[in-house]
Amino acid sequence: MTVCEFFEDAEVFITGGSGVVGKAVVEKLLRSCNVKCIYLLLRTRKQLSAEQRLQKICEDSIFEVLREQKPNELRKLVAIPGDVALPHLGIEPENMKRMAQVSIVFHCAATVRFDEPIRVALQLNVGGTFEALKFAETLLHLRVFVHVSTFFSNPYLDTVESKYYSSPMEWRKCLQLAQTIKDDDMLNALTRKLIVGFPNTYTFTKNLAESLINDYRTRLPVIVYRPSIVLFSIREPVPGYAPSLTGAMGLFTLVGSGLLKTVYLGENIHLDLTPQDVGIKALLYFTQQGNETYKKGIPDELLVYQVSSCTLIPFTFQQIAEEMDRQDVWYGAAFEKQLLLPGCIYTDNSWLYHFLVLTKQILPALFVDMLLILSGRKPAVMGIVRKLYLTLKVMQPFMFNNYSSSGITGLKQLLDDTRGTICDLDDEYLLTVTNERIIAACKDMLHSIRRHRLKEDPSTLRRSQRIMQIKVVIYNVVRLLLLYKLLSWLWRIIFPN
Repeated sequence: MTVCEFFEDAEVFITGGSGVVGKAVVEKLLRSCNVKCIYLLLRTRKQLSAEQRLQKICEDSIFEVLREQKPNELRKLVAIPGDVALPHLGIEPENMKRMAQVSIVFHCAATVRFDEPIRVALQLNVGGTFEALKFAETLLHLRVFVHVSTFFSNPYLDTVESKYYSSPMEWRKCLQLAQTIKDDDMLNALTRKLIVGFPNTYTFTKNLAESLINDYRTRLPVIVYRPSIVLFSIREPVPGYAPSLTGAMGLFTLVGSGLLKTVYLGENIHLDLTPQDVGIKALLYFTQQGNETYKKGIPDELLVYQVSSCTLIPFTFQQIAEEMDRQDVWYGAAFEKQLLLPGCIYTDNSWLYHFLVLTKQILPALFVDMLLILSGRKPAVMGIVRKLYLTLKVMQPFMFNNYSSSGITGLKQLLDDTRGTICDLDDEYLLTVTNERIIAACKDMLHSIRRHRLKEDPSTLRRSQRIMQIKVVIYNVVRLLLLYKLLSWLWRIIFPN
């Protein structure tokens, strides 16, 4: 049975359908698999109902190809009002009956903020998973429950394999603790003691959620899927598609906008990245494999599948970033929304990093904000620079630690089983990953960021490139003037007469 045949005429339920992974799953299922319908759990937000949010989701750029090729497929999406933070997911009884034929569940909902307060992280990442599992228990035709976790759910390990690692704490006790201690300050004070070995509440609660899934493996057909850092797409739905402005995509955007000028990063760090389309193809394949395994009987251990690039990409993140600067890929996709010239200095020297933050980010931000104030407008840039600095500080544990693995789970079998199908990954894994291929993919990514995320018209590209050229001239003139002033000062000191 192929992946496409597995999903044929299936009713699918997805939590977190408005997130990066959730939307990508929806897009791939509708474009490549003839599913019967997809139910999306959506909570009301900013005075928008679940139906209104579904309409906005359907207008997202990720469905651009789908709207052109199969516009009627979007009618298969059904909004289910609810919230993973509520008992029974906040789903009304009539909607529970409506979803009685659901056979596949993708639990993608989670808070991905690294610095989320422990109460919120436990409520959403652990409590939400618990409620999703209880919902799955009501489904008489359930074939598989897929829990989307993260490759970094066990950050205290140097090598992460495709298997379950027991959690250092019991998930029930952690939920009880969050419910018992009403004082947020007291609970937050206990956070560091609770998450020993974990750099943040995100990885801690995702680890607990895997422990919860493990407790259900004999009661339900469950699998855990661990992608690494989800990045842009290689081929689908369009080459280089940038799914959001969060995480690594946000860093690329800020470098291209001239706001991010330095990053505190270990020289030999290989950031483990998962291209979005590669991750989704693997996820759908693993979903089918999980079902096939449970057909043979309850497995002895929790089924864990992961996607890791550490065996695929031979270059460090710094090498890739410096090659992007060397080839001036920023000019080829010059952003309209650009403050300073693109480009970034990567260093593992703390003193140099903070000096560069001051001189290349804070001082220019203060100068621009002063001009905004003088023109009668609100200051804006310093707030962005401050938030950027704090975000990178939270990410530092991942900027100085390499995590190794055997790569994508069962790669050889995956390639053999999916060759010529909707989940074919031969091009991504059988062709040698060269500098040229990576830079070409990065160029596609920057054009996608410009078009899909910054909403900049392609027709303005030439104008943005001319503006960048002018900035280069001004920048070089200023550097020459500063050099002249410095040399003149030194000359007066050395030869006072």
